[in-house]
Parts: sequence; C-alpha cells; structure tokens
Amino acid sequence: MKRVLAASFRLMAEAIAEVFRNRIVLLRGTLLPIAGILLVDAFASTANTPWGRLALSLAVFPLYALLATTVHRVILLGEHSLPSPSGVYWTERETRFTGWLIGIAILFFALSLPVGLITAVFEGRGQVDTSWIAVILSFVLIAYFQGRFSLVLPATAVDHRWDFRESWSRTRGSGMIIAMALVIPAMIMIPVEHILYGTDVEFLVPIADVVWVLVLVPVYVVEIAIISLAYAKLANQAG
Repeated sequence: MKRVLAASFRLMAEAIAEVFRNRIVLLRGTLLPIAGILLVDAFASTANTPWGRLALSLAVFPLYALLATTVHRVILLGEHSLPSPSGVYWTERETRFTGWLIGIAILFFALSLPVGLITAVFEGRGQVDTSWIAVILSFVLIAYFQGRFSLVLPATAVDHRWDFRESWSRTRGSGMIIAMALVIPAMIMIPVEHILYGTDVEFLVPIADVVWVLVLVPVYVVEIAIISLAYAKLANQAG
C-alpha cells in the first residue's frame, strides 16, 4: 500500500507541475469552454421542465470535450498541437471524445447504483448514519474504474484509436495507483464544499458558487493531467 500511495502522490505531483508549467497556455485554451460550461449550468438550474434540464445537461458534454481535449493535447503534445489557441474548434476527434465521455458517464452512473443500495440496506437496519461510508466507497470505486477506463480519453485526444478494452488492458497493475492519484484531489473538495455551503445565509450563496468554481476548475484540470501522464507512461511501456 505504501508503494501505491507513493506512486500516486508522485503522479499527482507531476500533474500539478505540468499544469503549472503550462498555466498560461491552458488558461488561454480553456477559458471559453469553461465560460460555456458555467453558462449552461446557470441555465440548467433555472430550467422549468425535466426535458429542458436534460437537454442542457447533454449540451455540457461537448464543452467538457473541448476543455479536456485541450488539456490532454497540451500535456502530451505541447502548446502548438492545438488547432486554435482559444480552445474553440471542432473536429471528428472531439466528436469521438464526446461519445467516450457519455459512455464513461453512463458507466459511472451504473457503478453508483450498488453503492446506493448498500447504503440503503445499512440505513434500513437502523444502523448509524452511513452517508460517509457511501461517499468513500463512491470515490474509491468510481476513481478505480475511472483510472482503468479513462485512458481512452487522452488516447482519443492524440488521435490514437483506443477503446475501453484497450484502456483496461494497458492499466492492469496500475489501476489503484491512478485511482488514488484521482481520489486525493477529489477528497479535497469535500471540506471545501462543507465550508462554502455550510451556512444558511442566502446572500452568501452566489459568492460561494464563484469560489467553488475557482477551486473546482484547477482540481478538474489537474485530474485530466493525471490521466494524461498515466496514459503517456503506460502507452510508452506497452510500446
């Protein structure tokens, strides 16, 4: 376990260093997709019908594809690999990337069901509050499968034709290392969310929303970079 944690922290540190080194290019290339995501989220929260909320939720996937593809390409291929410095472009590659994102989202939803079922069983037996168990199980389970399946995303971003089976095969023996590297930044968000939204003062909510986004976006970019670096190492080893 010590070896896994050490390797995970090393991978996370390398990802943070890469994001910091490319911070200007990444900021310029992701600003518009991030603005688009925030705009769609704002409209989704005010949508009056379930179909309207669903349509806006689906509209976020292409924006996430642009954001993630930009980060993957900068980390793996350098700043000159971007079709547009502004991060606004669309090719067949982004279409494939969006399809994989939707597939991963469906997979994660399916994985969350057994965790919810286990939590409901414990609560039904009158046990102590088990919400924290569900949170930890969800983070570890989803992060593990994210680490095993998500290498299809950086592969697609650099025009390599991987699928879920290829990603699963290449990450054999490294899944928990990638998972822990992804869990650590995600776990940081739990106390941040509690601090920001732990008050009932209504006028502070918009301020909390802004701070939440300012913290969430860098964490998300670091997690994309973690997957990029894991892909680079495992692809090279296999090659």
